[in-house]
Amino acid sequence: MSFTDILARYRTVSYSERDKGERFERLMQAFLKTAPLYAGQFEHVWMWADFPCKAIYSDKDTGIDLGARTHEGDFWAIQCKCYSEETRIDKPAPRLKF
Repeated sequence: MSFTDILARYRTVSYSERDKGERFERLMQAFLKTAPLYAGQFEHVWMWADFPCKAIYSDKDTGIDLGARTHEGDFWAIQCKCYSEETRIDKPAPRLKF
């Protein structure tokens, strides 16, 4: 099953936008753990609810969906968006500022 097929299935079977988002977040967690580009980079990838240090970084809902720790001990905050199939994100799209 291709990535596109998985997204189409999520869009069909999800009973709400929240459900679709949670399915997509779990898919991205699995992707970051297994895709060759990222698998060797992360020691661990957590769902934000399970991130052991979230109270230190931000216990509020700041849009973070996943937390990851690299093998060097750095933490990454990751936001996942399951936009509609027709949505295109271009380079000048707004970015979060910290």
